[in-house]
Amino acid sequence: MSKVPFSRVLSASLLIFLSLRAQNIEEAIKYFDSFQFDKAKEIFLQLAKDESNPRIAEVYYYLARLSVNPDSSIMFYRKIINNYPQSRYADDAYLEIAKSSIARSDHKSSIIILNELLKNYPDTELKEEILFWLGIAHIESGNEAEGIKLLNELKENYPKSIWAVRASSIALDTIHQSVYYTIQVGSYRTEDNAQKCVEELKKKGFEARIVEAFIKGETFYRVWVGKFETAEQAKSVLQKLDSIGYKGNVVKGY
Repeated sequence: MSKVPFSRVLSASLLIFLSLRAQNIEEAIKYFDSFQFDKAKEIFLQLAKDESNPRIAEVYYYLARLSVNPDSSIMFYRKIINNYPQSRYADDAYLEIAKSSIARSDHKSSIIILNELLKNYPDTELKEEILFWLGIAHIESGNEAEGIKLLNELKENYPKSIWAVRASSIALDTIHQSVYYTIQVGSYRTEDNAQKCVEELKKKGFEARIVEAFIKGETFYRVWVGKFETAEQAKSVLQKLDSIGYKGNVVKGY
């Protein structure tokens, strides 16, 4: 009976190992999409221990989204940017850090990050959303002329974009009064899943709604909870959501 070459045994073992890692990631994503965030986070944290995982950037991306603490989210997004700049999640990571800065009213930092994002990823599919937030950040920082210019560029170059629609709905002379804080508790690939989340939240007494976002050629359905005048008010409700199993982040709404 002939022996199987060691190289073939090694290759087979490696394929099984990689297949198991992929199955674990897909299982964690399914938990995430079905609102079982604790189970998803447990698997992703285990996967994060192996930095040789070819999908480690994806693992960090989901851990960032599962983090209640904004600083923890930023830490994972920074890992993607610094260690895996060619990852398909790198431009998303830049954008999420910029939006976190906007939520904290650190508009100058958000402008720097968004401009760096456009420089490093000129072909990003997130350009429409980047222009929107870059325009908002400039207006909020006091440079209304530049902000209006960017929003007009968005509307002119991407007239069918949902971000152009949002830009058109903003009354620029009252933009400061229209700013509010909200809590994003999920981003779903299907509207049905987002609607289920909204209905669950409403049954528990929370004001929830769906906001569409067009990212990398796909429409995502984000679930936002509440409208608050201050970030502190939003964080208070975020703690209540966390206590009943809903992970989220405080963001600015317009």
